[in-house]
Amino acid sequence: MKRIRSFLAAVLTLSLVAGFGSFPMKQTISAAAKKTITVKAAADFTIKLPAEWKNNYMMERSGKKKQGSFVAFSSKKCHKETGEGWLFSIMRYKDDSYTDLPQYELVGRWNGLNYVAVFPTDIQTMGASKTAKQQYRKLNGDSLKAAASIQSIKKTPKGTYRARDFSLKLPAVWKGNYTVKTIGKNKRNASVVFYAKKCYNETKLGWLFSITRYEDESYQELPAYELVGMWNGVRYVAVFPTDVQFEGASKEAVKQHQKLSKSVEKVARSIQR
Repeated sequence: MKRIRSFLAAVLTLSLVAGFGSFPMKQTISAAAKKTITVKAAADFTIKLPAEWKNNYMMERSGKKKQGSFVAFSSKKCHKETGEGWLFSIMRYKDDSYTDLPQYELVGRWNGLNYVAVFPTDIQTMGASKTAKQQYRKLNGDSLKAAASIQSIKKTPKGTYRARDFSLKLPAVWKGNYTVKTIGKNKRNASVVFYAKKCYNETKLGWLFSITRYEDESYQELPAYELVGMWNGVRYVAVFPTDVQFEGASKEAVKQHQKLSKSVEKVARSIQR
């Protein structure tokens, strides 16, 4: 896939370019429900493709999970005829350098990796036959919806806390030493709040961190947070305290809180679906 490789090589070396940015998702995803097929695109994620994509697309993987690695999808006829026909790629990033890309959408985040859908900005059917162009147009209309269907396929390990829509890996030291409360009636915006058990029992304090769900970017106004996950249109944000959370607690309770506090960021970043 020479065309795809050359394009990806170019976008990875881009500096900030005026007018570039996130793909207009709401304008391009069709509301019509379609039958889908689940494809294991890589060792770490699956994608749901429209059923009519079967036997009509090609997929190329760049290799191991690392910064800039990708899985690229192309229209089969165009690619066979011209080496082009690129539809989109899912690229992995450990940082936010993907924001320099010309056409992208952040479609997932887990285990410290950003999964970014990257789309073409130029014609991908040049020199292809009429039939090949028709196939490309048909598939391209569902590219963003397909990319946004990404899901982690890593199994949830033992020693985890599981909520209805995510799980967290907890260190052994947390066992029996924390309390969890759910705040909020709206399931899509509710918070899961973690406390050090002794502090909470003694003072109703002891907050360690929360995982709060957002459907927008208003979390950016919080004093201490980290976006740790995103799927199904929901952003999962770890929120951390900025003041003392064990005032009035016993020495033993304070010690427990301080011990758990050392690993709150690691726990929050372990989020999985």
